[in-house]
Amino acid sequence: MKVQWIVLIVVGAVAVIGVAVFFLFGKKSIDLAPYLSLKDPRIARLDDERVLEVAFSGPADTVISKAYTELFKVYYATKGVPKGPGMKPPKARYSNFAQVALSAAASESNFRAFNWKGSVAIPIPDAAVVGPRKPGSDGMAARDSTWAYGEIAEILHLGSYETEAPAIDRLVKFIESSGYRIVGDHEEEYLKGPGYGKIDPKDYATIIRYRVEKAK
Repeated sequence: MKVQWIVLIVVGAVAVIGVAVFFLFGKKSIDLAPYLSLKDPRIARLDDERVLEVAFSGPADTVISKAYTELFKVYYATKGVPKGPGMKPPKARYSNFAQVALSAAASESNFRAFNWKGSVAIPIPDAAVVGPRKPGSDGMAARDSTWAYGEIAEILHLGSYETEAPAIDRLVKFIESSGYRIVGDHEEEYLKGPGYGKIDPKDYATIIRYRVEKAK
């Protein structure tokens, strides 16, 4: 991965979805103290996690915001999930992050129109009851799912979405230098952003994460 093409992704899709995420999420405060050690990248192990998930496929500036709209609509209608301050932060996984980024580098002015594939999600407790959902007119439907983890590499980015690129590049280099390789999707967990009130973008907090395994 190269910073020069990662910048295109951060400035475009991530900035757009970030606003949608936090406008809907509406969580007003979060204690970042437990996360500050992640300013330095690390290899760790996470348990698999049950989530409410909405898959998307299409141009970033249309399908991802629709996916979040569906996700939060179903989440708030689901029994047994915490609302407000008890909610866990939303996440997103991009299954074709690298492919889109390389295409974007070749055509910067049109990269918003590239076909993005992935999912947006909110972790839910075991007690949550998620009923069957029929796809809406846009073909999207929330589903009860499990995100696999195991060994992961992650880093905390403090700042606007447009300035994520160095953190991503640093994480990727750390993975390689630690003798690992990326085996999972590009994942972002949105701890703090626009929906937390009048917060300067320099104070946004995002965990950038990859599933990894030992390089052979």
